Amino acid sequence: MSAVSPTSPEPAAVYDPDWVAAAARRADPGLPEDEAARLAREAWQVLREIGADDVAAVARRLMAGQNTTGATPANVVAKAAVDFCTERGVDPQA
Repeated sequence: MSAVSPTSPEPAAVYDPDWVAAAARRADPGLPEDEAARLAREAWQVLREIGADDVAAVARRLMAGQNTTGATPANVVAKAAVDFCTERGVDPQA
């Protein structure tokens, strides 16, 4: 007997900060790898607090964090994080 039947729900999608960082770096090739990775991890915490509906709000929160983050890195990571959640059905507040 199969562990997953056709009527079983699909496994919940999981946030992938490595994918988000890579997507942000594709959008902004000048974004350093370590900064993209840090921001992608921080973005998950922001998404869990405010949801994945507003890229600008996520970017503002990333810029207001304890590490100095410029507008462009914050924006590209925020967009990548929100896009990831939207495209893969990840609900950070679930």
